[in-house]
Amino acid sequence: MGAINVGRRIKSIRKRKNLTLQEVSENSGMSATAISAIERNVSSPTVNTLVAIGRALGESLTSLLGENEIEYVVTRAGTRKRVASDMRNVEFQTLAGGVPGRRFHPVLSIIRQEASNGEDFINRPEDDFLFVIEGSLDVEMDGAGTPIRLEKGDSVYFRGSTPYRWRNPSGQEETQLLVISTS
Repeated sequence: MGAINVGRRIKSIRKRKNLTLQEVSENSGMSATAISAIERNVSSPTVNTLVAIGRALGESLTSLLGENEIEYVVTRAGTRKRVASDMRNVEFQTLAGGVPGRRFHPVLSIIRQEASNGEDFINRPEDDFLFVIEGSLDVEMDGAGTPIRLEKGDSVYFRGSTPYRWRNPSGQEETQLLVISTS
């Protein structure tokens, strides 16, 4: 097996996406000089460095290493895997399990009547997207005061580090949500 020219691959992806060294630098937290050295194969990146550059480029580590990626995964309703959770009366099912290096995580959430994520606000560094498939959901942003009621077909998008909490206010037995979180 031949050596991987990861520097050339990074530069090729960056150019294809019309990104400057400075833009990749700002989005990866690395200096433009360090990225340039990697692209010229003057410096060998660590795995953590490759992950940071990959995120800035919107690419997986597998992609940067030039390995073949899975193009698609079909998940049948009867084969969904439950995601472990300590929340009572809430069930999470993965909708795209088995995809290495995925960029987002789609999950079906089944929230029983009057269930909530608790008193604490969710505050994750990743972006989240919630789409109400069935039922309704009250979502409160930290400091916003009044919760926003989402009904069937409504959605909300949260940038990373936006504190929020939710509750199923409906008299219905359950609310079903599509939750997509970025990696």
